Amino acid sequence: MAITPNYCIFFQNPLTFNPFPFFLGLQSAGQCLEFLPNKSTQVILIPRDGSKAMKILETKPCFIFHHANAWEKNGEIYVDSICYESFPKVDMGDDFRELDFDSIPASQLWRFKINLSENNVEHKLLESRCCDFPNLNPNNVGKAYRYLFIGVAEQPSGNAPLQAILKIDWQTGERQIFSVAPRGFAGEPLFVPFPNGVNEDDGWLLMLMYDAAEHRSDVVILDARDLNKKPVARLHLKHHIPYGLHGSFTPHYFGE
Repeated sequence: MAITPNYCIFFQNPLTFNPFPFFLGLQSAGQCLEFLPNKSTQVILIPRDGSKAMKILETKPCFIFHHANAWEKNGEIYVDSICYESFPKVDMGDDFRELDFDSIPASQLWRFKINLSENNVEHKLLESRCCDFPNLNPNNVGKAYRYLFIGVAEQPSGNAPLQAILKIDWQTGERQIFSVAPRGFAGEPLFVPFPNGVNEDDGWLLMLMYDAAEHRSDVVILDARDLNKKPVARLHLKHHIPYGLHGSFTPHYFGE
């Protein structure tokens, strides 16, 4: 789900789910999903105040995984999202060492423009490099924003694991990359604002990365204002941590 001051936005991917192989123990839940390339992706707009009926619009068939941000401007809604051309299906039991990653659709950053008066959806590619796990200053969620931080592949094209963090400046078009390749693998970047920050990128960027050379994980802390600088700190853990999906940060400690 993406959110703006007035709307909750959902993307309904053109997938079907056949539960019977799952119930019979023959397949995992993921194997029971099937992408329908001839059907459109639905964009569902739900007014947050409940004053209007929800709208269901259509856009090109694709698979939306994560949303970066959404905002409203001049009667239009903009949604920046991680998009696959089709469902990136990998069967359980496949040996990842033998997979042809170039045959699997790469995740890319797209922008969807939703015209509320004409009830149509336009889209354009923002970042062609394989990427995922977008993050931004939490104070700009649901609003127009300038900076995005996102995990990307080291190579500029094709499908590959995430080994770097990309900072995008939408105002100037500048891009900065912090890479941990060739033996490092990046997790989700997490933006932590400075307590008294003024600019949108005033903050730290936290990342859990796997160091394959040492078979352990590191917590990397970057200065979000300039990813070309060396890390502020790199905390070496004594062991590796299995990959997860998402993290969060709170300035408050809830322990005893």
